[in-house]
Amino acid sequence: MSGHEDEFATFRLDAATGDIDWNETAGGAAHLDDRGLDIAVGADDAPVAIGILQDAGGGATLMVIKYDGATGGIDWAVADLEIVNDSSGDGWVEVDAAGDVVVCAKTWGGATSFDLTLVKYDGDDGTELWTEVYTNGSSADDPADMILDGAGNPIVVGATAGDFLTAKFDGTDGHHVWSSTYEGPQGWYDVANCVTLGDQGEILVAGFSDGEGTSWDVATLGYEPVFGKQSWVLRYDGAENLTDEAKDIHLSAPGDLLVSGYCYSDASGMDQLVLSYEYDTGTGVEATPAAPVRLAAAPNPFNPSTTFAFEPASAGRVELKIYDLGGRRVATLLDGWVAAGPQRIRWSGRGDGGERLPSGAYLARLSTTDGVTSRKLVLAK
Repeated sequence: MSGHEDEFATFRLDAATGDIDWNETAGGAAHLDDRGLDIAVGADDAPVAIGILQDAGGGATLMVIKYDGATGGIDWAVADLEIVNDSSGDGWVEVDAAGDVVVCAKTWGGATSFDLTLVKYDGDDGTELWTEVYTNGSSADDPADMILDGAGNPIVVGATAGDFLTAKFDGTDGHHVWSSTYEGPQGWYDVANCVTLGDQGEILVAGFSDGEGTSWDVATLGYEPVFGKQSWVLRYDGAENLTDEAKDIHLSAPGDLLVSGYCYSDASGMDQLVLSYEYDTGTGVEATPAAPVRLAAAPNPFNPSTTFAFEPASAGRVELKIYDLGGRRVATLLDGWVAAGPQRIRWSGRGDGGERLPSGAYLARLSTTDGVTSRKLVLAK
């Protein structure tokens, strides 16, 4: 804005047309890089937005604003919680059934390093009802997501001392009810990124966790809600044993547990990943998704030819195609029904028209009923 740096903006859009019904901006007195972090809407249709206000000394404050849902006018605003001035934007807001507002943010505790702080505000006038600070001694505590359970109790996930953190707090007075951690098999760095609830109140958490020789894997866990005991854990490693990370988790109406994020590939970078688990009502996960079929190529680099090897677990339609690094398909090696078991396909380095392709890097892409696998190839001079 003119005379300011960034301010955080709140918009209401017409659901039918996408037109802007109203918009409001807010910023701190220092006129620095302020930004919105999260928004929630209560039963009264009034949105509550939170944002970070930077100050001239390098610190930051969390601003909480409740708007009139119809006009965009500000019902109340509070900016009194000092938070970490973090470019990742650590802040979450939820509105409970009574209309009261719960926020969570990362704060600095000095001797206790990073802590997570929750504050509950009266939904009518913004009066502070309670504040709770969670700290694990001198270890850093980094929140990554927050939800409310059916009783209005905050559930926060993130990391503490390098492990998954899942913590439950009492919605009435904010006291810490329980916390559980998860350390992956490698004993290194594990972070819970997202949380949702099962149909019987089970707490479902996903993030990334270091595996044994597999880099970071997607880890999905279930906790029973009363004492926080871990019920189960499922791990997923992509085809290339590189970084895989969950960013969101959702339980669908038909009962599928969906986890989305990315799978890293040497050839194509960060690829979108969606895992679907069969979630049995009240008992947790029944089945794990199949990993994509591994694709090998030897020799690689090659000239004049290379042989692909793969082994689908079941019969089905399979495609094996070659692309240049501009994304253009240059050769189709397989497009049809393939039986289960070991398969080998030779490629002579020629395009679909029989022409000899120029030397350079190419991408082989194998698509089966279990997913898609990519392999980078180099056609040598």
